[in-house]
Amino acid sequence: MGLNTTLNATPREVRSSNYAGRLRAKGLLPIVYYGHDLEKAQSLTINYADFKTAFQNPEGNKFLFTLNVEGQTPSPVLLKDFQQDPVSRKVIHADFLKIDPAKSVNVKVPLVLAGKALGVEKGGQLQQGEREISVSGIPSEIPSQIEADVTPLALGQSLHLSQVKLPEGLTLSKGPDLPVATIAIPKGVKIEAEVVAAAPVAATPDKKAAPEKKAAEKKAPEKKK
Repeated sequence: MGLNTTLNATPREVRSSNYAGRLRAKGLLPIVYYGHDLEKAQSLTINYADFKTAFQNPEGNKFLFTLNVEGQTPSPVLLKDFQQDPVSRKVIHADFLKIDPAKSVNVKVPLVLAGKALGVEKGGQLQQGEREISVSGIPSEIPSQIEADVTPLALGQSLHLSQVKLPEGLTLSKGPDLPVATIAIPKGVKIEAEVVAAAPVAATPDKKAAPEKKAAEKKAPEKKK
């Protein structure tokens, strides 16, 4: 996914909203292509099914693509903005920004939790706080996903963005203190902890009981040698 996914585009005429609706009925998605070294914004269409497959892939980067415009050299692009139908949530229009492959871009990357946390083995529940993280880097170095190892997490512990190991060349764009994973303590563990706390601790002597103990020792009969 990412730059490895090519979307083929063709020029379109700019007409009324009814015309855009007819394009969508044909399985096409109206887009605007602009930025970097383009003289002006271009009105294009891409195949909606191809876009949907790339955009909804949970393991791929849904913001970076290669756009192949008819009659032009394929170029890296960033999905800068898109509009959705308020009812169906279907994407009905998108803006693609042509980017310089040699300059860093800010983009969201899917975050995948890897490993089995120690706290989960103790009965805890793994809760994922962030499913995408914002990073900055050269387009060709942006991965399709970033893995976060949760193996060391014990009950009640959290993993924050600043603790996630990023691939070389990438930096966090924002939110280093955001928790990406937490091991929630189940109710059963809390109840067991209360029972243990309420039980008598034999290893801790009671100072008030010390005199009584000595008196008992005096009354005890001595054993014959």
